[in-house]
Amino acid sequence: MKFLRLFPLFVLLHLPAAFANKEIPIWPNEVSGNNKVVNFSKKPTINNRAVTKVDSPEMIYVPPAGKNNHSAVLIIPGGGFSYIMQDAEGLDVAKVLSQKGYSSFVLLYRMPRDGSEINRNNAFSDVQRAMRLIRGQATAYQIAANQIGVMGFSAGAFLAANVSNSPDANNYKAVDAQDKISARPDFTALIYPVLSLKNGVTHVGTRTAMYGKDISQQDIEQYSQEDRVTAKTPPTFLAQALDDGTASPKNTLQMFDALRQNHVKVEMHLFQQGGHGFGTGQKKNIPAKNWPTLFSDWQASLVPQTSSTH
Repeated sequence: MKFLRLFPLFVLLHLPAAFANKEIPIWPNEVSGNNKVVNFSKKPTINNRAVTKVDSPEMIYVPPAGKNNHSAVLIIPGGGFSYIMQDAEGLDVAKVLSQKGYSSFVLLYRMPRDGSEINRNNAFSDVQRAMRLIRGQATAYQIAANQIGVMGFSAGAFLAANVSNSPDANNYKAVDAQDKISARPDFTALIYPVLSLKNGVTHVGTRTAMYGKDISQQDIEQYSQEDRVTAKTPPTFLAQALDDGTASPKNTLQMFDALRQNHVKVEMHLFQQGGHGFGTGQKKNIPAKNWPTLFSDWQASLVPQTSSTH
């Protein structure tokens, strides 16, 4: 792997620690750190950053802080494709998962805009490429290659569901050997997701960013993620609050039904309170704050008993 040849042996042996919170470009010849960021936080000691434009698609790696469970999660933050919630639905989540033994990769992806097919495929491509890079470098990161999942929030959940339902879609031309690796997640987590494009269920702003204001009924039916589930869709974890005023809980309920109909392993948690965008839920003393533990317990139950624990 060209990526690994860039690093001396002592770095490879300690690669997880050496790369902690580092920005990792996902395409050749990209330079990290060129993305535009604003901080919504009113407190200088607290970050609530949002990326408003991505010139260099990249992952931010957060290694396990507790005992390594050899599982990895590609985290796709939301933001309605107007911005990417780097902290609230990215690094903050990664820190919680880190304590549970996960390796996390927070994805800063090129956002769909104005219904452009090019922009939409760029976002799909960034997700596929990130999944392939993580799996291709699994040994270096001390990750089991069959324990790599995707976790999407809000609009980011549409991208997570897309790679879960269509991992081998031809969204871009292969650029190197990494692109021969499967992009299929081994598990999927969709948190207060936007999944459907149907009226009365979708989040209109997210749909417009992806497919434009004049989306056809044919595209609505073809690209709504709940209608694209197959028996090959990965085991899926769903979590949402019933008082979500942004993404209808019907997104989760319809996805749950589709997964059940296709005999895909699925676990769903609907919380009474939480609204939209509760992130890890740690700041709210409500049951929704427990979803990361519910997720990790569920994901652990999927791990093959014969999997490596190197």
